[in-house]
Amino acid sequence: MRSILLFVFFAWQIINIANAQNIQIKGTVNMQDGTVAELANVVLQTVDSAFVAGTTTDLEGNFRLSQIQAGDYRIIISSVGYRNSVTELMGIVRSLDLGTLILQEDSELLGEVTVTASSIVNQSDRKIIFPTEQQVKSSTNAIGLLQNMMLARIEVNQLTNTVEMMGQGNLQLRVNGVEVTNGDLMALQPQDIIRIEYIENPGLRYGNADAVLNYITRRHESGGSVSMDVMQSPHIMYAQDYVSAKFNHKKSEFGLRYEFWGRDFFEYWRTNEEVFRFEDEREVHRYEDGKPGRVNEIGHNASLNYNYQEPDKYYFNATMRMYVYEVPHIDFRSDIYTVDRPDHVIAMSDLTDQRTYRPALDLYYQRQLKNKQSLVFNLVGTYNRTKEERTYNEFWNDTPLTEVRSNVRGNKKSIIGEAIYEKEFETGRLSAGGKHTQAIADNKYMGTNASTTKMKQSDSYVYTEYQGKWNKLTYSLGVGLSRSWFKQDGHKDYETYLFRPRFSLHHRFSDRFYVRTIGELSNVDPTLSELSAVTLLVDSLLLQRGNPELSPYKRYKLDFDTEYRLGKLSLTGNFTYMNRPNAVMETTYRENNLFIRTFENHKRMQTIWSSVTLRSNPLWNIFMFSLTGGVNHYISDGNTYQHKYTNWFYRAQMMAMYKRWIGVFEMQSRWNNFYGETLTGGENMHNLMVAYNYKNVQVGLVVINPFVDNYKRINENWNQYASYKRSNYCNESSQAFILKFAWNFNFGRKYDSAQKKLDNADTDTGIINAGK
Repeated sequence: MRSILLFVFFAWQIINIANAQNIQIKGTVNMQDGTVAELANVVLQTVDSAFVAGTTTDLEGNFRLSQIQAGDYRIIISSVGYRNSVTELMGIVRSLDLGTLILQEDSELLGEVTVTASSIVNQSDRKIIFPTEQQVKSSTNAIGLLQNMMLARIEVNQLTNTVEMMGQGNLQLRVNGVEVTNGDLMALQPQDIIRIEYIENPGLRYGNADAVLNYITRRHESGGSVSMDVMQSPHIMYAQDYVSAKFNHKKSEFGLRYEFWGRDFFEYWRTNEEVFRFEDEREVHRYEDGKPGRVNEIGHNASLNYNYQEPDKYYFNATMRMYVYEVPHIDFRSDIYTVDRPDHVIAMSDLTDQRTYRPALDLYYQRQLKNKQSLVFNLVGTYNRTKEERTYNEFWNDTPLTEVRSNVRGNKKSIIGEAIYEKEFETGRLSAGGKHTQAIADNKYMGTNASTTKMKQSDSYVYTEYQGKWNKLTYSLGVGLSRSWFKQDGHKDYETYLFRPRFSLHHRFSDRFYVRTIGELSNVDPTLSELSAVTLLVDSLLLQRGNPELSPYKRYKLDFDTEYRLGKLSLTGNFTYMNRPNAVMETTYRENNLFIRTFENHKRMQTIWSSVTLRSNPLWNIFMFSLTGGVNHYISDGNTYQHKYTNWFYRAQMMAMYKRWIGVFEMQSRWNNFYGETLTGGENMHNLMVAYNYKNVQVGLVVINPFVDNYKRINENWNQYASYKRSNYCNESSQAFILKFAWNFNFGRKYDSAQKKLDNADTDTGIINAGK
């Protein structure tokens, strides 16, 4: 009898184990009025919000999730206009029939969400993306996780560990509402990331941001974490290394982060074709034939952080940062000759040494008030110290023809203060705030053309904005007022005011299709380098000059985007139109057989960006792809010129994840930008990465441009008097092999905490650059 009982017991356990590997969850969804909920979205998550599986209800309101492992889960059911139905499923070991689940009507703005089977939640102003278990396991930091998600219009550079918006858009990065840097994202471990909020419609609250990525994370209550990410090449000088640590004690947290990057390439050169048309109608066609030179850059970025919090009451944060960027070598050596005298070869050398040092102190305080109100204060002080030395020489048969020496010392101090008030209502949200920036720059230009500039600049901005809903239309209306002031010794100052309205409209036709439009008017100040009353000699024919008479100008911007989803495929379209009357653009004129490039307020600059992206969610939980194509059109109406330029581009990404392996291949054509009279060429690149993950360690190999033997970027100037077509080459950026090693270590418990919502910074050095 005992043997029979043991046999039955073990057989029962085997059946349970088999069933645990193939659990099914099914149910039926009805609306509040009893009608069937057709095509409602069903998402299964773990209790810590990691995406597990998803589907939609059929025409009878039924759904079924299969191949579920035993464990604890949360099932979320959603449909437009109804509250999410959330059901906790704890300790599942066998298949379940949940019966009939009811969706209640939702009249609150913030409750309008649509959860798709692709682990994406759509709100009126943002997408909320839940990382899948496979995506988390295949990543070692927040930037790698973002690459695995392949979001539309978001570019992840795996070589520099940076995240940018496709084209010229301004992308803000945040963690739990805190504006952070790319380096801060490297400190985030994937298993601590609950979700990513992709805010495609940022309001006035986010300043000039075109999009925001906000990581929602868990935090250590005690103990801490250590992370390391190292990328080194065995055959060229390439380094991109990072280390961070966080430690917690009661209500305090201490953080330390250090990043180092270095490049030292010896096959770097340029070719240049220039045409000069003099006042006496002479034309000089000058060619530059480059020889291999050296480019060397070294960067350090460190921060020390302390914060103290009282949950649900207040949060204080203090951060000290130090940024050091040194480029001791940008060395060009070339032969120069003219088309009419090709045998008259001039030896040219153009050597530049640039260095930037930027310490900063960031103080932040956040206070939670009653009735869903909050106050945020942020104060940032920054000191920018820059140094640039340039030597330009032309020789013919060892005889000096031209010598240009410049030695620039830049000192800029700035302080940024900001305050924000927010109040949430049942049907919307009200926000109001103000920001003030004060800067002082004292720059010395020594060498061939010596001068000194002392400049003061301030910008103030106040705003209020309300976001609400009417039927299926979600809207936001905001208004701001900005003031700009500038003063340079020896020149008259300017003071301007601008009324800054903003609106957004979002209409969802179904769970799978929406349309959104955003319109805004903003103010653009000239940079301090453009305003500097300085003239610098570039070479024997060309000078660079600032213009202290420049004025701020307006920027009108209209965005239109839409998305349609079908199963695991999504199609996203984006169209942006930008109109900048009186834009500050370049001007070139002739004076005493020299050509002077300077800046003026011109008639108008118009830009059109458009793109379409086809993206898949994980197919068979293994393969993903993203294909983007688009066209950009530029219309530059200067005071003495008019140019039009059209740029077609594409970008493709493919990713495969299987067990502990991950493979990524990406390629892109050039996204070229045109402004004024200058075409700035983008990168035509393709990269391959293969990596293996084991527990908290990842080892991998990255290959840069494996199928070409040269790397080139093209810049052009279309001026009628002094045009050029310049190509920069770097052999080390082709067929380069880079080894990757990453390691994460955790200890301690988890907790949810208040977080910063602001992080202001000043990165403008304020000096004018005399190089080509």
